[in-house]
Amino acid sequence: MDLMEIIGKAAAGEVLSQEERTALAGFRPGDSDPSALEKRNRELEARLEELEKSALTEPEQLKRRFDTELSRLRETLKAAGAERDAAKQELARIGFRRRIERIAQEHGFSDPDYLEYLCGRDRVDPESAEAVEPFLKNLRESSPRFFKLDLAPGAPELPPPPAKAERGGGDILSLLAEVPVENE
Repeated sequence: MDLMEIIGKAAAGEVLSQEERTALAGFRPGDSDPSALEKRNRELEARLEELEKSALTEPEQLKRRFDTELSRLRETLKAAGAERDAAKQELARIGFRRRIERIAQEHGFSDPDYLEYLCGRDRVDPESAEAVEPFLKNLRESSPRFFKLDLAPGAPELPPPPAKAERGGGDILSLLAEVPVENE
């Protein structure tokens, strides 16, 4: 029993049979199977399309097909444009990141991620040496902990030993100057 037929009968004022009354009493709106409803919807859409096609002339059918294809192509173009824009932004972000890493390496900055944040915050163009040099100079003065120190490897050089004093008689100072110093 189709619910729409029962409702149509009731709306027309016809008397409902006992079977129709039982079906109507047992109906619950949430009891419908979603897959059955989708299948019925597809069937009805296909039937509607067939009826429209049969009612249309050949030029109208061609125009409708053209409009459908055109709208599909426009959607595809829009999606491709969005994808292109996303790729362009990603490429710009990667280029910006590489320039920041190069600057960090050249100037001994230890945290390229933080330098990227600072350049973005202060709107410093990493391509412009005129903007980068003063920015890094100020940053080196305000936050020296982020910069690597320029240290030579190995032990520091020892100062030259004092010149040997001339031996004079019993001069204690000259004798003490010649005593070797022990390294601890």
